[in-house]
Amino acid sequence: MMTVPESREHKKVYIRILMSFIGCVILTLLATSTILYMNFEDIALKQVYHANSNSLVQIKNEVSKMTETATSLSSQIYNDSAVSKLLYYENPNIYDAIFAQQQLDNYRASLPFIESIYVYNAKSKQFYISSHSMRNGIQPKAGLDDEGILNIFNNFKKYKPFQPIPRTYNIGSIEKTKVSSYTYLCYSVINDNDFLNTAVVVNIADSWLTQRVEPTDGNPAGEQTFIMNQDGILYSKNWIKPILTDLSDLSYIQKILTDTDSSSYFVDTVNGVRSLISYTSPDTLGWRYVRITPYGNITHDISKMRFRTLYIIGGILLLGLCVSYIYSHRVYLPFDKVLRKFKTLEAEKRDHQYILKQDFLRNTILGRETNLSGVIQEKLQYFESKLIVDHPSCLVLLKIDQYAYWLEHYHGDLKLMKYAIMNISAEIASSTFNVETIDMGENHILLILNIRDPLQEHNQEAMLDMMHEMQTSILNHIKLSVSFTASPMNESVEQWTGAYIQIMEASMHRLFKGHGSIIFSQDIMNLKSKEYVFPAHKEKQLSESIMKGSMDESQSIFCVIVSETEQYPFAVLQLVISHLTITINNILRSLQKNNAFIVTPDFDMSVSSLNQAETMEEIHLPFFKLFEDISRMLEEKRSTKHEDFVNKVHEIVAQHYSDPNLSLNFIADQLSISPIYLSRLYKQLTVNSLSDVIGEMRMNKAKELLRLSEYTVSEIAEKTGFTNSSYFYRIFKKNNGITPNDYRKNTQAAADH
Repeated sequence: MMTVPESREHKKVYIRILMSFIGCVILTLLATSTILYMNFEDIALKQVYHANSNSLVQIKNEVSKMTETATSLSSQIYNDSAVSKLLYYENPNIYDAIFAQQQLDNYRASLPFIESIYVYNAKSKQFYISSHSMRNGIQPKAGLDDEGILNIFNNFKKYKPFQPIPRTYNIGSIEKTKVSSYTYLCYSVINDNDFLNTAVVVNIADSWLTQRVEPTDGNPAGEQTFIMNQDGILYSKNWIKPILTDLSDLSYIQKILTDTDSSSYFVDTVNGVRSLISYTSPDTLGWRYVRITPYGNITHDISKMRFRTLYIIGGILLLGLCVSYIYSHRVYLPFDKVLRKFKTLEAEKRDHQYILKQDFLRNTILGRETNLSGVIQEKLQYFESKLIVDHPSCLVLLKIDQYAYWLEHYHGDLKLMKYAIMNISAEIASSTFNVETIDMGENHILLILNIRDPLQEHNQEAMLDMMHEMQTSILNHIKLSVSFTASPMNESVEQWTGAYIQIMEASMHRLFKGHGSIIFSQDIMNLKSKEYVFPAHKEKQLSESIMKGSMDESQSIFCVIVSETEQYPFAVLQLVISHLTITINNILRSLQKNNAFIVTPDFDMSVSSLNQAETMEEIHLPFFKLFEDISRMLEEKRSTKHEDFVNKVHEIVAQHYSDPNLSLNFIADQLSISPIYLSRLYKQLTVNSLSDVIGEMRMNKAKELLRLSEYTVSEIAEKTGFTNSSYFYRIFKKNNGITPNDYRKNTQAAADH
């Protein structure tokens, strides 16, 4: 009689617990879904903005590189000795003109995105043009087909040198062709005149920047990316509007222009479409980078996935409630407790046995267990292993590629991934072998492949196919790349430890063969018979290239030295890297001792970091970075010496401007160098002649004495280094348009007022 009440009571308790659990699940899912529903779009907008921001920063870097390249090229052309004859000679001879034109063509051809190069000579009023079109040659200023550059020349003071000027202009004498480009000016002006004396113009085709701003295959999704200045003028051509279009009257552009300093985003309507507008702060040119992403592109798939998820959750909950309600009446709590306890004990026993078997196999491979075949076979049978120790066995070491990345991003799931790899490998190999898999720690998994039939022949090709199948299956199922190293067949279990040591050493050759490689340890062991001779002559070449700052040559020689070690045991690579590390550190100390560096770069390539590397690129990277740092620091040292030279010349001129003997020869004697070398080097570094610098210094001092002293004009001429007062009068009036006395009167009158 007591059985029924107890049964009903158990049923009620079970239903209450079940319903409480389901209620908590429902509330949790509803609360989570509501929060996700409310915040999903905001999160998506931020993610898209960050992606757009990174893309816009890359475009900004491209523009910066374009400006640096154009600046460097303009300066190089301007200082080119061959081109200077076009700049300064009114009528250069035909051979010099042809050679200079070829130089311009070479400069243009060296950078394919250059549309054209102009060299302007004010004396001859001629333009020398190098272009991809038929415009090559000489065009007079009066008949120049590019009228836009003449407007820039007439107002050149509005433009800063070496900064891009976006413009659209027509070229061609008969059939006009519209061209858009970014123009860079490099010019000289004598005595602050309102006209250019000489100029070099580099026009970079807008198509080069357009390809980086907009995709080459158009933008069917409606996304726009463009560049504008601080006034809202379009500075990049896109698939809707041409360059130099005024966008400032658009409401969303006005919002961007109002925010003058920061990078941000907002949602607004663009051409009738609700869109996400991302923009950057102004760069050094005052340019801003804008990307417009239609809102529907962001939210379309998100909305579908969001509602689909809600429907699925609702369906699962409804089905679960129905099934739980129906079967809860048939389940009793005591029976459930017994069943759960039984399953728990069973799982604990299975997991404990698996751990014990892994420890036993690992210790056997490492030589920590007794290697008597009879004892090992008994333990294998205890752990229900199918291995037969008297049959030949092959050890296969599996390494996870890019292990550091997976360890960093999937640390909590890495054990689960390794367990999946072991199952996949065992399943594939079990069709041919008795298999055991062992987790050897870190990124190492060991397979013991035991031949079932002693008469079965070991086929290396079949083994290779099997490992390829494992790689493919692992990549498809868990998206991991793995490398294999296989040992020869071992006749007895006593050989397992030695075979494991060999495959561990051979697996280091993944450095040379790359990720996903398959290595047979016997091939690597055969390399030990070869004798390695360190290439001392190449080491000397490497030292010389590092000392002179030749980065490319240093990298090339280093790669040759290291790549030659592939045909030798891994220890040879370790010794070579250690030797090269010592050599390079000696070079660094030598450069520091010779004052080539103020701060010596830190460099240490330890054996531990070498053993952790997976590819040769990881070995090359720290060395290549060091070569680059040395090259850059040596170049900075050379630039500092040039600045010191120019400053020293200016100090001599400032100290001796009153000396009538101050001249090119005088300064050359002070610096103990030849006058010709002094003149050429100074002009190459400053684009000015020393005589102009001396004359400008004397004239400025003369103006200062006329304004601030009571000396006579003759006395001022003497104090500023002029040989006689009449010459001083003539030079002063030529440079300033009035006589010294009139200049003094005008300045005094201005001071009185």
